[in-house]
Amino acid sequence: MPTLQSADEQNVKQDDIKRILILRPDGIGDVINTTPAISAIRQAYQNAHIDIVARSPGSEILKLNPYIDDILTYDPKGLHKSLKSKAGFIKRLRLSLYDMAIAFRDSSECNLIAYLSGARYRIGRKSSGRMFSFTLTDGVDHCDPKGTKHEIDRNMEIAAIAGGEKGEYDLILRLSEDERNFATDFIKSNDLASESPGRFALVGIHPGGSSYDKLWNAESFAAIANRLIRKFDSKIILFNGLGEEHLGDSIKSMMIYPPVLARQLRLRHVASLIERCSLFICNDSGPMHIAAALKIPTIAIFGPTDHIRWKPYNKSAIIVKKDMDCWPCSAHKCKKSFECIKTLPVDNVWNAIEELHT
Repeated sequence: MPTLQSADEQNVKQDDIKRILILRPDGIGDVINTTPAISAIRQAYQNAHIDIVARSPGSEILKLNPYIDDILTYDPKGLHKSLKSKAGFIKRLRLSLYDMAIAFRDSSECNLIAYLSGARYRIGRKSSGRMFSFTLTDGVDHCDPKGTKHEIDRNMEIAAIAGGEKGEYDLILRLSEDERNFATDFIKSNDLASESPGRFALVGIHPGGSSYDKLWNAESFAAIANRLIRKFDSKIILFNGLGEEHLGDSIKSMMIYPPVLARQLRLRHVASLIERCSLFICNDSGPMHIAAALKIPTIAIFGPTDHIRWKPYNKSAIIVKKDMDCWPCSAHKCKKSFECIKTLPVDNVWNAIEELHT
């Protein structure tokens, strides 16, 4: 079976690669941090047809990406939950006659999908011990211990094996004119515009996250919002994802001036509002990576998550975390009640805001 030895030493001619399948069916941040690798692959295979398999909402993030031809939304908990529907999805992939499949998500499922796609070259991460990694023809053959490497670099290693050319690490998130018009109308209708805007005129706050161990306290977010209002006369947009409404209600009840609640919005509308913020404050979450892609000044609050791997790739971002002798850790087995984030002082976050202000 042919192998791809390296980006500059391959047994396959790039001209032989006509159709490429990229697999990244996971979260918002995972998808955003893969966009530089996608760009590198497109640079190497400028005439190839490139499709990507993604889950929603990751597929929403990829809309308008100029380096992708088609987005194939994979829904294993809904539309593609049954074995029959999964078989139909695989059949669709096989009929596309891909020459190369690249699994950026490190999972047994992605390895299997890459194999079942029928692609001649199958590239991914062979070092993790995942099931079906033996079906990959080529892959990264080493592990990355916690606290050693950013996710973008890990993705670029896979892209390099596929022949991708390393370039600028630009995150790609493109918004349409209609989406930007939505943000303009939202700001106007909610009286969020300032006649004399200061450094932090409009501040977005997202207090949610994918799991309990990532969440800073609602009381602390409220304290930060109140300080911003008092010192900078900031106007606050409080972003709540599905199931996070209680966080917004709790923070709102503790604020000296009610924020505008951004709820039940399409993800790309959320992105269009984040783009208009002069400061974004959040836990480790998908919206944090959206802010990074849009180059918005960000205060990112981290608990036990590997901040080296998942920090926002943005020169205008500051990581705030409480140093603990137990890091790097396994968050779900925490024996200290997630002290690293639950007891993170408000002053630590405020000092980071002051640093961005100078």
